[in-house]
Amino acid sequence: MHEESNQTIECPQSQWWLAKNGEAEGPLSHQEITDALKSNRISSAEYAYSSAEKQWKPLSNWDEFETGAEESALQSPPAPPVDSYHIEPLITNPRLPAMANWICIYTLQISPWLWCFYTASEMISGTMLDENAPLVGVEALSMFVNLLVSLGVTISLFIGGVRLQTLSRSGPNIIILSIVVATAAHLLLFLGALVVIAMTDQNSFASKTVAVELIDYFVFIVALCEGAFLLTSLFWLRRNARYLPLF
Repeated sequence: MHEESNQTIECPQSQWWLAKNGEAEGPLSHQEITDALKSNRISSAEYAYSSAEKQWKPLSNWDEFETGAEESALQSPPAPPVDSYHIEPLITNPRLPAMANWICIYTLQISPWLWCFYTASEMISGTMLDENAPLVGVEALSMFVNLLVSLGVTISLFIGGVRLQTLSRSGPNIIILSIVVATAAHLLLFLGALVVIAMTDQNSFASKTVAVELIDYFVFIVALCEGAFLLTSLFWLRRNARYLPLF
């Protein structure tokens, strides 16, 4: 009966790592860790990583290991071990946590395509004002400035994403600075657009087709989602960048 329960608890495919001085030691088998616990070579407060669940938890919190008493963990777990990943991703890094990898995916793949999408949508939609409106030149200039600023921010985000993916310490700083610049620039352009609208007669606005209005609505939704992700990334990096395994 005891042997059957042990076979149920241990999954032969799972591998384990132990956190030692901020680094992952392993892979180890279930039996090796159990023997180390019984011989008091390790304590139940130490962090263990499972290749099955891909997360760090104290040994006392794993159901696979029966420990006598609960102990509080005194150390922080390191990044997930590289050996627990069977495929080396191209735009992410297995040493980074999930949120950092999502930032890499956004900066290296999504952001450049979004810039192309916004540029194409502006060319289709055209200016908000009629071509004979007095302030149409101001709007066209603001659209050109927005195009240049967004291009610069996209390039900067791409560079920051490359450095973050390669575990360079400058990566998070570049991304944070790019997000701050993008947020400030878009706020200024939005305030400028409000001023232009307030100073323009209602008859000076250009008429748009239903298709163009749908495109503008879709662009607004995409920009809103992107802005929410950028702000989340900004606060996350400012809080967690110092804990990332960067060099």
